[in-house]
Amino acid sequence: MARVSLELLKAHVRATSFDYDDAYLRELIDMAEEQVINATGYTKEEWAVVPDEAFPAVLKQAILMRAATGYAYREDVDNSNLTSLPNSFTAMVKPYQKMRGGSLTEKLIAQYSE
Repeated sequence: MARVSLELLKAHVRATSFDYDDAYLRELIDMAEEQVINATGYTKEEWAVVPDEAFPAVLKQAILMRAATGYAYREDVDNSNLTSLPNSFTAMVKPYQKMRGGSLTEKLIAQYSE
């Protein structure tokens, strides 16, 4: 899906002056996008039909945060916190979580028509 570019993540983590981590950063983008999609409760297929210009900026920021955290902390640092997500991540994703009876496109259309 690649809602966040490699260049944007490299700027976010201040890794623009070298390219030896590019493959790893791409993997982190994929991982972070999958985590964000899973956190919303919608499927990859449901998000795939959302055009880039309608993809919420706050979710792009959540992807950047998760990927940057993976880049900064390449190994587990606290086993007691492995299953929880930071409050900021949860706060960014929560408005886009799947609710009963509503489609993703209807939700996004309603949001942008207000």
